[in-house]
Amino acid sequence: EGVRVRLRRGKVSAVDGPFTETKEVIGGYAILEAGSKEEAVELTKRFLLVHGSDWDLECEVRQLDGPEIGG
Repeated sequence: EGVRVRLRRGKVSAVDGPFTETKEVIGGYAILEAGSKEEAVELTKRFLLVHGSDWDLECEVRQLDGPEIGG
């Protein structure tokens, strides 16, 4: 149900899930607040581009359920 955002050779791409199980993953996680899935993907692309063109990176964007914010 998520989106994988990849940085390969300085180019960013996004692929919609669902995905098969990944056996080898190195990393951690970050939680960010976004108004939509599209905004979350754009923020993830910006995060990956900070690393420059020498990295090959991948982030999986998933929605978390939680308390509603606001009134």
